[in-house]
Amino acid sequence: MSSKRNDLERRLIARIEREGPITFRDFMQAALYDPDYGYYNTERVKIGPQGDYYTSSNVHPAFGALLARVFVQQWKELGLYPSHQLTIVEIGAGTGRLACDVLNALRDQHPEAFQEVDYVIVESSPQMCRRECELLAGFESRVHWRTLEELGRPPMEGTFFSNELIDALPVHRVRFERSGIEEQYVSIAAGRLALSWAQPSTLELVNYLGRAGVKPAEGQIVEINLDAIEWLSKVSRALGRGFLITVDYGDLSPLLWAPDRRYGTLRSFYNHRLVDSPLERIGEQDMTASVNFTALLEYGPDFGLETLSYERQVAFLVRMGLIDMIAESAGTNPSRQELNEWLALKNLFVPGGVSDNFRVLIQKKIGSP
Repeated sequence: MSSKRNDLERRLIARIEREGPITFRDFMQAALYDPDYGYYNTERVKIGPQGDYYTSSNVHPAFGALLARVFVQQWKELGLYPSHQLTIVEIGAGTGRLACDVLNALRDQHPEAFQEVDYVIVESSPQMCRRECELLAGFESRVHWRTLEELGRPPMEGTFFSNELIDALPVHRVRFERSGIEEQYVSIAAGRLALSWAQPSTLELVNYLGRAGVKPAEGQIVEINLDAIEWLSKVSRALGRGFLITVDYGDLSPLLWAPDRRYGTLRSFYNHRLVDSPLERIGEQDMTASVNFTALLEYGPDFGLETLSYERQVAFLVRMGLIDMIAESAGTNPSRQELNEWLALKNLFVPGGVSDNFRVLIQKKIGSP
């Protein structure tokens, strides 16, 4: 660990001295979302070559174009075409790059839908909001920003979606011992933040484990994302009728909690490098955990959400016609720029590429649960 404390670490130490050890979940919440020093609320570039990680929307605008096609299909499936507006709600839009690609594709490839589109962004980071506003300045008549609570008055009809949002929500960490489960906390040792273990902070962790249907090995650490369940509940309240598309890095419980993942899936990144400890550079490095899609599938019906499909992102891209889109755009004598774009697109398909560990979950809500 660095010998130098930063402002956020000093703030957390003062909090722990007043209140006692905090759950790892509360530490991660502060590290990512503290209003002054949290990772997502600072000016530092997070996404792309100058940042800490890439997303599918950084690879090629075809990802946004394919989503635009999906949104139009769902608009028609809901019976809202052509006389009702096409409502798209993106939760956690990051830099706004994906929103820009979707809107460009609607304008150029689906003009009848573009004339009716109402693109809503739900964004908690003021810094990200500024970047989104700058990038989407040409679409100001089509885009506006709201909270999930505002969207629920009254509930909306349309498509809600997120791309790499759930993996950025704070997680509880638990481990299995003969005497039961223990939860990880952040405490103080020798004047610095340190990790420790104690009794679970809430019975919701035990309930979650019961619904997961898998019992990890003794001593194994797993992440539990209760915030994802609360998020699912909020989305359901805001969505009266329509679809929820979740694109993220993750898998099902049996694979995430397999014996070879003894220490869980929590990872920290700084300048595209994996960092050993979440206690390094607090607020300056990204922190993420793989999404447990079993939980989203299991809890979805509690909130009136029916599962339509769950698949690898590669399979979703192929099924929705990305290969056909590429073929349609290919010329007989491609330019150097076109060749470079095709090479970039390969990263969405090849083993080990951007899509390899991503999943796409589509759920539908037909009314109040």
